[in-house]
Amino acid sequence: MNFIYDIYLNLNNILYDFFDWNKSDKLIHIKKIPIFKINEEDFKNLIRYDIKLDMCYVNSIYKKTELWNIVEKIDYCALFCDNNNIVAIQFNKNGLSVKKSNLLLDEELEILETINRFKEKNITFSIIKKSNLLLETRKQLKEEDFIDKEFKNIDKNKLIYLYFECFGKHENNKKKILKSFKNLSKNSKSYKNLYDILKLTSTTNNKMI
Repeated sequence: MNFIYDIYLNLNNILYDFFDWNKSDKLIHIKKIPIFKINEEDFKNLIRYDIKLDMCYVNSIYKKTELWNIVEKIDYCALFCDNNNIVAIQFNKNGLSVKKSNLLLDEELEILETINRFKEKNITFSIIKKSNLLLETRKQLKEEDFIDKEFKNIDKNKLIYLYFECFGKHENNKKKILKSFKNLSKNSKSYKNLYDILKLTSTTNNKMI
């Protein structure tokens, strides 16, 4: 069995990209963890789906992961990689995937440089259901939630003001204004302006970092 040493994981129910990790996340400093090199199709399935790993592999990784902080323990965990990507998966005792983590970019690149010496394994697993894949960053989701909360009790005068600031023209029809904001692309300059203005003018406890 191959092992990787001295890396950080951010195990969660949702697989966050490394650039989307928060300061409040509980990072786990791994001392030693097993790694399996698998084919590209199997790797994609591990990312897209919650799986049940065959018990022979579950038993083989039992207590093989060691942490620097000995107060914590992870009984069933391993890294899986193809030639281009790596993911960490934590399992329960029955082999069901429960948490996943990407790696820090520099640590992933360093490992990928060494995997050519690893022998590819045909791991056996069953697909249970689609994973909770995050299609937007956590920051984007917080911004959307903030805007939704601000709009719940917003008055017409403020809506008219926001519409002019974001679109550069006057509009008094409330339904038309709300429809325009609803159809805004979340990557547009107008959407960013809307968020920035709401953050500056908010009089509620709806705070954003």
